[in-house]
Amino acid sequence: MISWGAVRTIAVTLASRTEQASSGDFDYARAVERTLDPLSRFTGIELPQGPPKGRQLRVADRAEWIDFNIEGFGALMEPVLKRAAAGADNLTWAIGGATLTAQVGLLLGFLSARVLGQYDTGPLLARERASEPGKVFFLDGNIVAAAGRIGVPVDGLRLWIVLHEMTHALQFEGYPWLRAHLGELLERLIAPLADRLGVRETVRRLSENLRTGGRSVELMMSRSQRETFDQMQATMSVIEGYSDYVMHHVGEALVPQYEHLRVRMARSRAHRPPLETAIFRITGMDVKIEQYRLGERFADAVATRQGMEGLNRVWERPENLPTLEEVRDPGIWMLRMEAS
Repeated sequence: MISWGAVRTIAVTLASRTEQASSGDFDYARAVERTLDPLSRFTGIELPQGPPKGRQLRVADRAEWIDFNIEGFGALMEPVLKRAAAGADNLTWAIGGATLTAQVGLLLGFLSARVLGQYDTGPLLARERASEPGKVFFLDGNIVAAAGRIGVPVDGLRLWIVLHEMTHALQFEGYPWLRAHLGELLERLIAPLADRLGVRETVRRLSENLRTGGRSVELMMSRSQRETFDQMQATMSVIEGYSDYVMHHVGEALVPQYEHLRVRMARSRAHRPPLETAIFRITGMDVKIEQYRLGERFADAVATRQGMEGLNRVWERPENLPTLEEVRDPGIWMLRMEAS
């Protein structure tokens, strides 16, 4: 239904207008080696020595990032759309496909200009690959541009991004069940979305979701799906918040002028231009930023009282992951853990 070739053309055309070339003068592989050991010591999460088989470090341009994420978008969206399209007339199919093609292309083009790094776990729904390390993308041209825009040393920002992505490597490679668990949640969430709605209503709601950041997708959910959606939000809050908590503590000793960089990055997030702020709200990216805040407050509260050993209990098994209520009130989660 979606023309992924057209999606790519739209996204790459939009992205290439403002892209800055990578300077190629920073050793990302060496930076990864520098960060993993202090991260492991601070968290208590140990990974096998040396580069794990399968982890790929990619210093990518926007087009490569777009190509990689088109594959992920297609894997998630096409099964839903195919079920919804059963029996649809050609006109509805064509109009719906053109609408979503344009919107996904514009979305990926916009995001490709904002992404600095990405730890990708690989296909969440591919359970047989749940133990494989993920790919790590560094969009160096974007990092160089961002450093100049917010007024921080470019190598410091590069190391900041490496630090952030490697905390995700610790989480997903140290606890392989986490990726499989997210895949199960995602499958439970998206599998029934198109049931009994038909292509016209599914396209309308997906299209509306691309403009509102998730509210219309929730209209498509049953009660059990809403519960799964809340579980997914809580899990992502802990993943992102834990990452920020750890990198702030490790980064102070590892990244030059870390506090200055942290303040400038926080100010950049809080004071985006009006158009960019609108697009972040439209696409739901503002929800992700709120996940950082909630999750980091959770991590800080638990680690202050119980240390990293207590906080790391979230990664022991799926049942230990907090609910949204527990993310907002960590004391409830700590009481539940003490009773288990």
